[in-house]
Amino acid sequence: YYDMVIEFMWTQSFLKSLVYESLGLFELPDMKDTYSRYVRHILRNECSVMMISEDETQIRAVGLLEWMTEEWHSWVFFPSSMPRNLFQQIIMMKKALIDATKENLGMPTYDALIVHEIAFPEEHYFNKDFLTPMFGVFASVAQHMHMPRVSFIALSTVDQEAVGMIEYEEIGRTIYSIYKVGNTRPFDILRELDEMYALLFELPLSPIVKYLEMPGFEAFHEALEARLAKEAAEKRHDDDM
Repeated sequence: YYDMVIEFMWTQSFLKSLVYESLGLFELPDMKDTYSRYVRHILRNECSVMMISEDETQIRAVGLLEWMTEEWHSWVFFPSSMPRNLFQQIIMMKKALIDATKENLGMPTYDALIVHEIAFPEEHYFNKDFLTPMFGVFASVAQHMHMPRVSFIALSTVDQEAVGMIEYEEIGRTIYSIYKVGNTRPFDILRELDEMYALLFELPLSPIVKYLEMPGFEAFHEALEARLAKEAAEKRHDDDM
């Protein structure tokens, strides 16, 4: 499915992004190869979500997800795997937003399942009945990956309005016009389109409770502890003999 997903994301996400178009990414040399490498890298993380047609021949929606942790230096390796161009600077900007938010909130680490890109059917983009279960699936994936949160950096007002319809909370933002790379402000042009911010949204998550730890298993645990204690006592008795 990799090639199929890459082509879907190119046509239904990248080429429909006003932010990417306005920054001139459409005209960058080898941009499709760069974006294909980007999508393939995320897919290899094996936790992205894809909605397909009933006959499994067409992709309907995709969420590109990757668990990003400080232990594995994810935000260091990820941009370093991309060519040094403006698209890489967008990834670096996301990293800077994560770092700034972590510092502002006094958090020692910021491990999360990151929603890197979304591609949804246009007729469902602002449909809460579609968005809620879709982002709910992202949260379920995050829990199974033992991530404490699922996060999404929305670059465009369209994505920001869509995420604003569900239970994700904005916890940080970058102002495009003042973000600097050296002595330049590469995203300043976005002001002309009323694209003012990159917003960091998150949904904090509770750990999955193992079924044996759910209410109702108290008697089972008592019996198990008693049996283990009896077996330990019998083993000590045998050893003494």
